[in-house]
Amino acid sequence: MTGQSQLYGDSQILVLPLPPSVNNYWRKSPRGMYITAAGKTFRQRVAEIVAEHNAKKFGDARLFVAMRVCGGDKRRRDIDNFTKAGLDALMHAGVFDDDSQIDELHVSRGPIIKGGQCIVMVAAA
Repeated sequence: MTGQSQLYGDSQILVLPLPPSVNNYWRKSPRGMYITAAGKTFRQRVAEIVAEHNAKKFGDARLFVAMRVCGGDKRRRDIDNFTKAGLDALMHAGVFDDDSQIDELHVSRGPIIKGGQCIVMVAAA
């Protein structure tokens, strides 16, 4: 189930919906890059989860982030395609100021979960 949150010391664990892949998050037009409707919907849902759980805000701290990507079915997926949308949404939700603050990033594949989800731990480095 998405939308869960836990706080451990100077870290935050959030259970988010499965991010759209980078291929479905941005599109290119003659005017430049833009975020798709699916990307905007995901970003809004992450902001709601962050607000619902009064998630910790790390400001400009140096960060460690671990993501566990759980697909919603048996399709083959490149798990690195989900990190950018997830980090972008967390930044826009105010969990941290900029994803350039991330000094260490771990990404792993979790079990298949109906609907998919992404478990993210953010901690001060």
